[in-house]
Amino acid sequence: MTVEIRPLTCTYIDFRSIIRRSAVADRPDACETLADFYRRSSYTWIGVADDIVACIWGLIPPTILSDRAYLWMLTTDLVDEHKFIFVRYSRLAMDEMLKHYPTIVGHVEATQTRSIRWLRWLGARYGNPQGKMIPFWIEAHG
Repeated sequence: MTVEIRPLTCTYIDFRSIIRRSAVADRPDACETLADFYRRSSYTWIGVADDIVACIWGLIPPTILSDRAYLWMLTTDLVDEHKFIFVRYSRLAMDEMLKHYPTIVGHVEATQTRSIRWLRWLGARYGNPQGKMIPFWIEAHG
């Protein structure tokens, strides 16, 4: 089993196959939402296991001159199958993202306790919940 994280450099990606294996598979607008996030991102990465996409994420800056960006991510069942490898590489990926944008912001669903713990491990600090979502930010040190 080969697992790696790499920048997404191709012009076509099969969003439907990723969504089918994700927690948002039942949402009718999932494919359009993912495609929109991808188009708006200045940088996008994928995690693959034997060349099958296990996760995809990207950074959306509010402007082209911004020093902060919004982090979005979609994971599939393959991440759970290889969670220790993906967690280990996630810190390296975060270091790379913080080189591009010294502040990363986002939201996490309040019910996603594993995601909250993982983001905290990556250095996230949390704001007050906004409905079902909790805002977070991660800042570069140094």
